[in-house]
Amino acid sequence: MSEFKVKTGLAQMLKGGVIMDVVTPEQAIIAERAGACAVMALERIPADMRKSGQVCRMSDPRMIKEIMEAVSIPVMAKVRIGHFVEAQILEELQVDYIDESEVLTPADWTHHIEKHNFKVPFVCGAKDLGEALRRINEGAAMIRTKGEAGTGDVSEAVKHNTKIKAEIQQYKENLKTESDFAAKATELRVPVELLKTTLSEGKLPVVNFAAGGVATPADAAL
Repeated sequence: MSEFKVKTGLAQMLKGGVIMDVVTPEQAIIAERAGACAVMALERIPADMRKSGQVCRMSDPRMIKEIMEAVSIPVMAKVRIGHFVEAQILEELQVDYIDESEVLTPADWTHHIEKHNFKVPFVCGAKDLGEALRRINEGAAMIRTKGEAGTGDVSEAVKHNTKIKAEIQQYKENLKTESDFAAKATELRVPVELLKTTLSEGKLPVVNFAAGGVATPADAAL
Protein backbone atom coordinates (compact mmCIF):
# COMPACT_ATOMS: atom_id res chain seq x y z
CA MET A 1 0.00 0.00 0.00
CA SER A 2 1.34 3.46 -0.90
CA GLU A 3 2.18 5.97 1.82
CA PHE A 4 -0.50 8.34 0.50
CA LYS A 5 -3.15 5.59 0.78
CA VAL A 6 -2.09 5.03 4.39
CA LYS A 7 -2.47 8.77 5.09
CA THR A 8 -5.91 8.99 3.47
CA GLY A 9 -6.95 5.85 5.36
CA LEU A 10 -6.01 7.52 8.64
CA ALA A 11 -8.05 10.57 7.65
CA GLN A 12 -11.06 8.34 6.81
CA MET A 13 -11.10 7.22 10.45
CA LEU A 14 -12.28 10.74 11.40
CA LYS A 15 -15.20 10.70 8.93
CA GLY A 16 -18.53 11.60 10.50
CA GLY A 17 -16.87 12.96 13.64
CA VAL A 18 -16.30 16.40 15.13
CA ILE A 19 -12.85 18.00 15.48
CA MET A 20 -12.83 20.58 18.28
CA ASP A 21 -10.52 23.57 18.74
CA VAL A 22 -8.86 23.52 22.19
CA VAL A 23 -6.35 25.84 23.84
CA THR A 24 -5.58 23.89 27.04
CA PRO A 25 -5.18 20.23 28.08
CA GLU A 26 -8.31 20.64 30.25
CA GLN A 27 -10.37 21.66 27.21
CA ALA A 28 -8.95 18.70 25.28
CA ILE A 29 -10.07 16.30 28.04
CA ILE A 30 -13.58 17.80 27.98
CA ALA A 31 -13.68 17.48 24.17
CA GLU A 32 -12.61 13.83 24.35
CA ARG A 33 -15.26 13.05 26.99
CA ALA A 34 -17.89 14.81 24.86
CA GLY A 35 -17.12 12.49 21.93
CA ALA A 36 -14.82 14.56 19.70
CA CYS A 37 -12.99 12.38 17.15
CA ALA A 38 -9.93 14.67 17.36
CA VAL A 39 -8.80 18.02 18.75
CA MET A 40 -7.02 20.96 17.13
CA ALA A 41 -4.35 22.32 19.50
CA LEU A 42 -4.27 26.13 19.34
CA GLU A 43 -2.84 28.93 21.47
CA ARG A 44 -5.81 31.10 20.53
CA ILE A 45 -9.13 30.28 18.95
CA PRO A 46 -9.63 31.65 15.38
CA ALA A 47 -11.99 34.40 16.61
CA ASP A 48 -9.22 35.81 18.83
CA MET A 49 -6.68 35.49 16.01
CA ARG A 50 -8.92 37.56 13.73
CA LYS A 51 -9.34 40.25 16.38
CA SER A 52 -5.63 40.51 17.22
CA GLY A 53 -4.47 41.78 13.83
CA GLN A 54 -1.07 40.26 14.63
CA VAL A 55 1.06 37.74 12.76
CA CYS A 56 -0.25 34.30 13.74
CA ARG A 57 2.23 31.43 13.75
CA MET A 58 2.38 27.77 14.72
CA SER A 59 1.42 27.20 18.38
CA ASP A 60 4.03 26.65 21.10
CA PRO A 61 5.32 23.06 20.79
CA ARG A 62 5.26 22.68 24.59
CA MET A 63 1.53 23.46 24.70
CA ILE A 64 0.85 21.04 21.83
CA LYS A 65 2.82 18.32 23.66
CA GLU A 66 0.82 18.89 26.87
CA ILE A 67 -2.44 18.46 24.96
CA MET A 68 -1.12 15.30 23.27
CA GLU A 69 -0.25 13.84 26.68
CA ALA A 70 -3.69 14.69 28.11
CA VAL A 71 -5.87 12.77 25.62
CA SER A 72 -5.90 9.52 23.66
CA ILE A 73 -7.76 10.86 20.60
CA PRO A 74 -5.79 12.27 17.61
CA VAL A 75 -4.29 15.74 18.01
CA MET A 76 -3.96 18.17 15.10
CA ALA A 77 -1.97 21.39 14.95
CA LYS A 78 -1.79 24.24 12.44
CA VAL A 79 1.14 25.55 10.41
CA ARG A 80 1.37 28.61 8.19
CA ILE A 81 0.78 28.07 4.47
CA GLY A 82 4.11 27.30 2.82
CA HIS A 83 6.07 27.04 6.09
CA PHE A 84 7.62 23.59 5.73
CA VAL A 85 9.93 24.08 8.75
CA GLU A 86 6.94 24.53 11.08
CA ALA A 87 5.59 21.30 9.56
CA GLN A 88 8.92 19.55 10.24
CA ILE A 89 8.71 20.63 13.89
CA LEU A 90 5.17 19.24 14.22
CA GLU A 91 6.20 15.99 12.55
CA GLU A 92 9.06 15.70 15.07
CA LEU A 93 6.50 16.26 17.86
CA GLN A 94 4.54 13.32 16.37
CA VAL A 95 1.22 15.13 16.04
CA ASP A 96 -1.40 13.00 14.29
CA TYR A 97 -2.35 15.53 11.58
CA ILE A 98 -0.99 18.85 10.32
CA ASP A 99 -3.37 21.58 9.14
CA GLU A 100 -1.75 23.91 6.59
CA SER A 101 -4.06 26.73 7.54
CA GLU A 102 -5.16 30.04 6.08
CA VAL A 103 -6.25 31.03 9.62
CA LEU A 104 -2.56 31.67 10.36
CA THR A 105 -0.52 34.33 8.54
CA PRO A 106 0.83 32.76 5.31
CA ALA A 107 4.60 32.28 5.10
CA ASP A 108 4.46 31.92 1.31
CA TRP A 109 1.71 33.58 -0.74
CA THR A 110 2.56 31.54 -3.86
CA HIS A 111 3.46 27.99 -2.85
CA HIS A 112 1.98 25.51 -0.41
CA ILE A 113 4.04 22.86 1.39
CA GLU A 114 5.01 19.81 -0.68
CA LYS A 115 3.14 17.42 1.57
CA HIS A 116 4.35 14.18 -0.04
CA ASN A 117 7.69 14.84 1.70
CA PHE A 118 6.12 14.18 5.11
CA LYS A 119 4.96 10.98 6.80
CA VAL A 120 2.24 12.73 8.84
CA PRO A 121 -1.06 13.37 6.98
CA PHE A 122 -2.01 16.94 6.10
CA VAL A 123 -5.39 18.66 5.98
CA CYS A 124 -5.86 21.76 3.79
CA GLY A 125 -8.68 24.20 3.13
CA ALA A 126 -10.43 24.71 -0.22
CA LYS A 127 -13.13 27.00 -1.57
CA ASP A 128 -13.66 25.21 -4.90
CA LEU A 129 -12.81 22.03 -6.79
CA GLY A 130 -9.64 23.36 -8.41
CA GLU A 131 -8.21 24.42 -5.06
CA ALA A 132 -9.14 21.07 -3.48
CA LEU A 133 -7.50 19.05 -6.27
CA ARG A 134 -4.33 21.18 -6.22
CA ARG A 135 -3.95 20.53 -2.49
CA ILE A 136 -4.58 16.79 -2.98
CA ASN A 137 -1.99 16.73 -5.76
CA GLU A 138 0.50 18.28 -3.31
CA GLY A 139 -0.25 15.46 -0.87
CA ALA A 140 -3.18 16.60 1.30
CA ALA A 141 -4.89 13.53 2.81
CA MET A 142 -7.95 15.49 3.92
CA ILE A 143 -9.75 18.58 2.61
CA ARG A 144 -11.90 20.99 4.59
CA THR A 145 -13.99 23.93 3.48
CA LYS A 146 -12.35 27.25 4.29
CA GLY A 147 -15.49 29.03 5.45
CA GLU A 148 -14.95 32.09 7.64
CA ALA A 149 -13.14 30.84 10.73
CA GLY A 150 -13.81 32.69 13.96
CA THR A 151 -17.01 34.41 12.80
CA GLY A 152 -19.67 31.92 13.84
CA ASP A 153 -21.11 32.40 10.32
CA VAL A 154 -21.54 28.94 8.78
CA SER A 155 -22.81 30.22 5.41
CA GLU A 156 -19.36 30.40 3.78
CA ALA A 157 -18.57 26.80 4.75
CA VAL A 158 -21.91 25.73 3.26
CA LYS A 159 -21.19 27.75 0.10
CA HIS A 160 -17.76 26.19 -0.41
CA ASN A 161 -19.09 22.65 0.15
CA THR A 162 -21.99 23.25 -2.24
CA LYS A 163 -19.66 24.74 -4.87
CA ILE A 164 -17.30 21.74 -4.84
CA LYS A 165 -20.22 19.32 -5.24
CA ALA A 166 -21.80 21.44 -7.99
CA GLU A 167 -18.54 21.69 -9.95
CA ILE A 168 -18.05 17.90 -9.81
CA GLN A 169 -21.58 17.40 -11.17
CA GLN A 170 -21.16 20.09 -13.84
CA TYR A 171 -17.85 18.70 -15.12
CA LYS A 172 -19.23 15.14 -15.10
CA GLU A 173 -21.97 16.29 -17.46
CA ASN A 174 -19.88 18.58 -19.67
CA LEU A 175 -16.49 16.88 -20.08
CA LYS A 176 -16.86 14.21 -22.76
CA THR A 177 -13.63 13.94 -24.77
CA GLU A 178 -9.97 13.58 -23.87
CA SER A 179 -9.36 17.12 -25.11
CA ASP A 180 -12.17 18.37 -22.82
CA PHE A 181 -10.51 16.72 -19.83
CA ALA A 182 -7.05 17.98 -20.82
CA ALA A 183 -8.29 21.56 -21.22
CA LYS A 184 -10.11 21.56 -17.88
CA ALA A 185 -7.15 19.95 -16.07
CA THR A 186 -4.86 22.64 -17.51
CA GLU A 187 -7.30 25.35 -16.41
CA LEU A 188 -7.47 23.91 -12.87
CA ARG A 189 -3.68 23.25 -12.82
CA VAL A 190 -4.09 19.59 -11.83
CA PRO A 191 -3.19 16.22 -13.44
CA VAL A 192 -5.79 14.84 -15.86
CA GLU A 193 -5.92 11.49 -14.02
CA LEU A 194 -6.77 13.16 -10.71
CA LEU A 195 -9.61 15.08 -12.36
CA LYS A 196 -10.91 11.92 -14.07
CA THR A 197 -10.81 9.90 -10.84
CA THR A 198 -12.72 12.60 -8.96
CA LEU A 199 -15.42 12.87 -11.62
CA SER A 200 -15.82 9.09 -12.03
CA GLU A 201 -16.28 8.69 -8.26
CA GLY A 202 -18.51 11.76 -8.06
CA LYS A 203 -16.63 13.05 -5.00
CA LEU A 204 -13.19 14.08 -3.81
CA PRO A 205 -10.76 11.15 -3.52
CA VAL A 206 -10.06 12.12 0.13
CA VAL A 207 -12.37 12.80 3.08
CA ASN A 208 -13.91 16.28 3.13
CA PHE A 209 -14.72 18.10 6.38
CA ALA A 210 -16.81 21.25 6.85
CA ALA A 211 -14.96 24.03 8.69
CA GLY A 212 -15.02 27.79 9.13
CA GLY A 213 -17.83 29.31 11.19
CA VAL A 214 -19.13 25.97 12.49
CA ALA A 215 -20.08 27.15 15.99
CA THR A 216 -22.95 25.03 17.36
CA PRO A 217 -23.99 21.35 17.38
CA ALA A 218 -26.73 22.29 14.91
CA ASP A 219 -24.12 23.83 12.57
CA ALA A 220 -22.13 20.59 12.72
CA ALA A 221 -25.25 18.53 11.94
CA LEU A 222 -26.00 20.77 8.93
